[in-house]
Amino acid sequence: MIPKLMGKTTQERRPDLVEQARRMMLKMSPQDIAQVQQGMGDRPDSTPTLKTIDVPTLLVMGAEDTLATVADGELMRQHIPNSRLSVIPKVGHYAPWEDPEGVGKLLRQFVDELR
Repeated sequence: MIPKLMGKTTQERRPDLVEQARRMMLKMSPQDIAQVQQGMGDRPDSTPTLKTIDVPTLLVMGAEDTLATVADGELMRQHIPNSRLSVIPKVGHYAPWEDPEGVGKLLRQFVDELR
C-alpha cells in the first residue's frame, strides 16, 4: 500500500515517513484490513450528493496521489458549490502526513478567509 498511499517524492526523499507509515499499517490485523476493504467496496457513489454540500469546502489533494487524483478533486470541486481545490506538490494520498506544514498553511488560510 505504501506506493499507492505515499507520493513518489516522499518515498524517495523521506524514508523516515515511509517507515512510520509502514509501522502503523503493520499494526492492523488481517480482519481490520478486510473490514476497511469491505467498507470501501460497499459504499455507494456519492457524486450525486456533492451538490447538496452547503458549506465552504476546501478540497486538498496530493499532486502525486494515485488513489484520489487531482482530476477526482476537480470533479468534486465542480459539483460542490462554494468549494476550492488546492493541490499540494510532491505528496500523495497521505498529504497531511507527508507535508503537515503545507497542509496546515492551506487550512489556516482557508479558515482565515472565512472570517
